[in-house]
Amino acid sequence: PARGAAVIGRSLRATAGDDRGFGLAELVVTIFITGIVMTLVVTLFTNVSRIFTRENSATDSTNAAALGMNEITRVIRSGTEIAIAGSLLNDPVFVSAGKESVTLYAFIDTDSITSAPVKVRFSINADRKLVETRWASYALPAGYWGFQTAEQSSRIITSYVVVPAAGEKSLFTYYKADGSELVVPASGEFTVNERRNIAAVQVTMSVQADKTARANPVTLQNTVGIPNLGISRVGPS
Repeated sequence: PARGAAVIGRSLRATAGDDRGFGLAELVVTIFITGIVMTLVVTLFTNVSRIFTRENSATDSTNAAALGMNEITRVIRSGTEIAIAGSLLNDPVFVSAGKESVTLYAFIDTDSITSAPVKVRFSINADRKLVETRWASYALPAGYWGFQTAEQSSRIITSYVVVPAAGEKSLFTYYKADGSELVVPASGEFTVNERRNIAAVQVTMSVQADKTARANPVTLQNTVGIPNLGISRVGPS
């Protein structure tokens, strides 16, 4: 009996020792390791979120720039001169041409049975938005055309067009048929004869769709010829 009691006593003492739990050193180490793991998890989550946001911003800027570029290209490629009654010379394709604004005549809906030219202006407003404005035409005797003074429509094509830095291309750059550049005068307006010589327009569009600038602006550039002028290849060499 005495031997059994001794065994039972040792078992009880061992059990009592297990009830002591973690010591201070063990607790400190556990908290330290947990803190490192949580820091790694938070850092990983933050980096993934930042990359995802940056990719979304870049995609938004690309889509906005592509939308504006496609519309400008479509209209300029449809540019046309307008015949003037009693004159040997036509009105040139371009009514006005500046660094951030261009107005031209175009036959856009060429598939229509009763197609008619329109006057279209692309310009940047005070909020750096690309605006397309149109004026409808009306038929005159002997196949000539006139244009309404009141706007037919106006819409925003692209937002957040970036201001070009010094030395960078402006939104619109103009070229003659031989590829030489027509520099926009200090007055901001070409003469009628200079506008007659415009055979291509280089469009350089930088868009920053995310105002927080978490991603760099997206820049698209395209040189657009005017097939209606009968010139096969234009633009810088």
